[in-house]
Amino acid sequence: MRRELLLIALLLTFVHADNTRAQSLNPASIAKASRIDLKRLTKDANSGSTAAQFQLGVAYQFGKGVDQDILEAVRWYRMAANGGDPNAQNNLGYLYQTGPKGVKDLVEASKWYMRAATYGNSLAQLNLGLLYLRGEGVTKSTEDALHWIGRAADAEYPTALAALGYIYAIGQDVPQDLDKALKLTRKAVKKNSPEGQASLGIFYARGMGVPADAVEAVKWFRKAAEAGSSDAQYGLGVMYENGKGVTKDTEEALRQYRLAGEHGSMQAQAALGEIYELGQGVKADYKEAAGWYRRAIEQGETRCATRLGAMLLRGEGIERDIQEAVKLWTWAAEQGNAYAQFDLAGLYTTGTGVPRDLVKAYSLFTLAGKTVDVSKQLSELSSRMSEDELAKVPSRDEVAKAPSQDEVAKIQ
Repeated sequence: MRRELLLIALLLTFVHADNTRAQSLNPASIAKASRIDLKRLTKDANSGSTAAQFQLGVAYQFGKGVDQDILEAVRWYRMAANGGDPNAQNNLGYLYQTGPKGVKDLVEASKWYMRAATYGNSLAQLNLGLLYLRGEGVTKSTEDALHWIGRAADAEYPTALAALGYIYAIGQDVPQDLDKALKLTRKAVKKNSPEGQASLGIFYARGMGVPADAVEAVKWFRKAAEAGSSDAQYGLGVMYENGKGVTKDTEEALRQYRLAGEHGSMQAQAALGEIYELGQGVKADYKEAAGWYRRAIEQGETRCATRLGAMLLRGEGIERDIQEAVKLWTWAAEQGNAYAQFDLAGLYTTGTGVPRDLVKAYSLFTLAGKTVDVSKQLSELSSRMSEDELAKVPSRDEVAKAPSQDEVAKIQ
């Protein structure tokens, strides 16, 4: 996997921003949470105080002054939300969007974001717009996405300005407009938005709407990275690894990748997996590589699934597990990853870890053929198949309806 600066990766920052930016929080309530008067707060909350209910939600969510308990946080946020507190409604939506199994419910998240957004909560408007942009919990709608993100941007909410700039920069279901994208991004930067700073870094790195300037790109990546932006940390790592705008420094690149990976950057996690698997500037460490690949896979990174699957199939530095390899490749293949489709087809051809099925193999090779050359594999396979088996092979029109890896990436 070639490490590069992907503008589309920034959407992950906007959708899964860190807790203090993705939610309506009173910074003071977090700072003083270790000294909360739990008895008094609980009494006030049970008496109907939405402010106390909200503070208890924050305390239980972050484990400040009490043991962390997401379910308890949901309970208190819900009480405040039902009492009409838009901040609690937004935070409840966030927990439903990003919470653990048993809590996560994107439809419920959209419901609470909508209630808060209707009250005029800018953060909820942004969060709701991003759900519409990706079709998570709601029917995908660029029109609705632009409406809600636009309302938050009109209220000068910095992350909304950066998100709107992103949409126009890549032309996601709207005409690409780099001038508009740059204007919105600079506006976000003036408001000290780390997302805007990271976007501006990519504009300079790639020469999008501005002359390419690696030094300027590093400047903005560094500002955003220091503010905790995982995408900016990843971008800074790329610049150090390639010696763009800075003196090449693989050690510093690795440090930035690790910071970004720990802060949730899927691209950094994938990069770290590759670095440790292949021993790029470090001693190869397959267990470390597998750990980073798994973290990226949890966020939907299909390329990491193909690499980890190969390691498991070979038992390369980790315990051999053919069934897990099959599971990973099957998932990645279903997402449209051509290399997973190709590898899985090979398993069905030989019957390794799965029942031998030449029809399934042929279909998978054909799907992979939308991205990679599989003419040799299809020719060899068809010569080994009976007429009945060939008759079961899906037609080219049927195969064409399945999205390729690139098409899936555009959808996501």
